[in-house]
Amino acid sequence: MHKIFKNSGWLLVDKLARLFIGLITIATIARHIGPEAFGIWNYAIALTAIVGSLAILGLDKVVVKEIVSHPERQDSIIASTLAIRFTAGIVAFLFCAAIVFATKQHSQVYLYCTIITALNIILLSFDVFDYFYQAKNEVQKVIIPKVSFFVAFCIIKIVFVYLDGTLLHFVWLSFAELLLTYLTILVFYLKEGHRLFTAISLSEIKHLFLHSWPLMFTGILILLYVKADQLLLDTLGTSVQLGEYAAAARISELWYALPTVLATALLPGLISKRHEDTSSYLQAMERWLRLSFWVSLAIAVVMTFSSARVTQVLYGAQFPKSGIILSIHIWANIPVFLSTALMQYQLIEGAYKTNLYASCAGLVVNIAINILLIPSMGGVGAAIATVASYMVVVSTLVVIDKTGQLITLIQRMLSPALALADTRYMIDALKLFADNFLTVIREKHLTK
Repeated sequence: MHKIFKNSGWLLVDKLARLFIGLITIATIARHIGPEAFGIWNYAIALTAIVGSLAILGLDKVVVKEIVSHPERQDSIIASTLAIRFTAGIVAFLFCAAIVFATKQHSQVYLYCTIITALNIILLSFDVFDYFYQAKNEVQKVIIPKVSFFVAFCIIKIVFVYLDGTLLHFVWLSFAELLLTYLTILVFYLKEGHRLFTAISLSEIKHLFLHSWPLMFTGILILLYVKADQLLLDTLGTSVQLGEYAAAARISELWYALPTVLATALLPGLISKRHEDTSSYLQAMERWLRLSFWVSLAIAVVMTFSSARVTQVLYGAQFPKSGIILSIHIWANIPVFLSTALMQYQLIEGAYKTNLYASCAGLVVNIAINILLIPSMGGVGAAIATVASYMVVVSTLVVIDKTGQLITLIQRMLSPALALADTRYMIDALKLFADNFLTVIREKHLTK
């Protein structure tokens, strides 16, 4: 656990910056451009996220696992993955452009906003360097440029609010942030002496595809039931309803950063533990699930009672229904936190198809409830669909688990006494991490 906090500290810095600074920035922009324009922007983000998931090809988790298991092939793995994802990114961008030309040709704002946002799909192919540094437990090499550019562009965006910037100004600024971030990370990677273009291997590409295809469909399905509600709201409702819903969902989904940090930090260590010490591995999974459940429950309770006030302060009177939507949507955090841990467990166990089946079940429920409720309930119906679909995903993961361990882990997850013991353990680990972090800072200061 001590090692987990040491490795996840930089990830936490990134997520906290996006949680607080990002929320304030996006709320400022939303108040400035209004719910209709904010809804159009979120339509573009939702569409490109779903189409862009095709370009990930399920490689994110597989690459980390491959580098941890076969460090001697790391340059070939990274170079081959980049080649795959860059090519797939171009195809996905063209596909996204074709969709928006076919469905939104009546609105130039929709067209320009979506096409500019879709360019990010190509840039995100450089996420492969994230996988490399995750596997090496050196995530600070990508976190530092990411956070630096993120904070800088948040300031620039707020300046543009006071300069009366338009929606397209903010879309272009988001693209520029991503472009500069990944160019910087690429330069750092090449300066370390890693081979890139000469390390591409056809056999490596085939090997990665063989292991990643079930995860590719899982990733697509996850993004579909995360973003389908926004596309359906735009289709069955109005862009204003979408703007109100997106404003609430932004607050709720920011908490998803916490399980993402844990998942990213834990994966390399859990893969190693699975082969070295099964008992320790299962104990770590149990603690992860217990932490996920109790933390997400606390978040849901607190945010439910404060949702109206939070949305009023952040977005103002232009988003009147966002408060009630948030009070419902926030309960998706519990199954989201749990499904993140459970899907990592199935990944480590090699049960890729289990995640695929669970995602399929969640998607079907999500779309069905959205179609039933959006015409009469708007964003509130979409929030209900989100919570229900995630609950179905968690239930499916547990029911069809082939390892026979999850029922026991879930039962122990619910124990308040064990949760209290874990809390004390984590406080000690956090203190150790803080001491180590401050020591590193002091050492760097002394060497200057």
